[in-house]
Amino acid sequence: MGEPIFLIIGGGGYVGARLAEDLAQVGHVLVTGRRRSAIRDRWLARHLGRITWQTYDAATDGTLPVEGDYVAVFNLATPSAAEAAAQPDAARHQALATVEAAVQLVATGRARRLLHFSTFHVYGAPSETAPRPWYRESDPPTPTHPYGVMHAACEAYLSAANLPNTIIVRPTNLIGAPAHLDLGPQQQLMFLDLCWQAVQHRVMTLRTDGLAYRDFLPLASALAGIHRLLSSECPPRQCHLAAGQAMPLRDLAERIRQVAAAQYGWEVTLAFGKHPDAFRHPFQVDITALHELGWSPAGGETLDAEIAATLASFNAMTPS
Repeated sequence: MGEPIFLIIGGGGYVGARLAEDLAQVGHVLVTGRRRSAIRDRWLARHLGRITWQTYDAATDGTLPVEGDYVAVFNLATPSAAEAAAQPDAARHQALATVEAAVQLVATGRARRLLHFSTFHVYGAPSETAPRPWYRESDPPTPTHPYGVMHAACEAYLSAANLPNTIIVRPTNLIGAPAHLDLGPQQQLMFLDLCWQAVQHRVMTLRTDGLAYRDFLPLASALAGIHRLLSSECPPRQCHLAAGQAMPLRDLAERIRQVAAAQYGWEVTLAFGKHPDAFRHPFQVDITALHELGWSPAGGETLDAEIAATLASFNAMTPS
């Protein structure tokens, strides 16, 4: 038997590229994406023979690439929140087209397992008058934004297909060092933006007052959870990929500031906007399914290590 082959649909982006590098340690990885670039080509060259690329765009391509039989297919290729807000019908159509193609790989025996990456945003934002302290894995989607609506439609399609070895993964906020720096719109993700500001300006400015809460899970810990899902003989039908306990945005910014001081001796200033944000109250995220597979979220040391590696990545591209 040859080495395992993995397919990551949307594997050129922030999370997908880290996942590709991780899986390339145990097998061959085929990643798909909508565009190439010089930065992504250099990243692929560093993993020559382990990670290969094929262009795929659900808006124009009807079928997914097939290189033999896949041990697992990962679907991370849904349009962004901005795309969903701008063109909700088109985004939903593209997202469902990719899900349908991935399901076909499982249904025809070309893939043993499908891990579909949905999002915590299927729950929508709680109202100020009705905070939501707990998110259980059995809770149904209650989306309020076109991005969440799109993901909820994909989840409904997968549930109706009812294929074995198909897992809906709902990540919260996965944060960590990027595999390459062609991040596109994902550069504006809060964690990456704050780290970039710290490197470039020694000032981190939050767009809001920083008093809202988010669940932040280090990418290294998320990858360990994904391996648990791959190795399980009886994986859950859906699960959260989360730290389990939300933290204030100000605390994340302060943590970045402290790591920058320890790593480079920088004095990074924190500044805050005046506008409030959603999720103004602490909340917990149920992670029972992965706990039952023997996984636990990593602690603060792993978070600090991901912050340090992210700062180092951005600092390396800054002229001295």
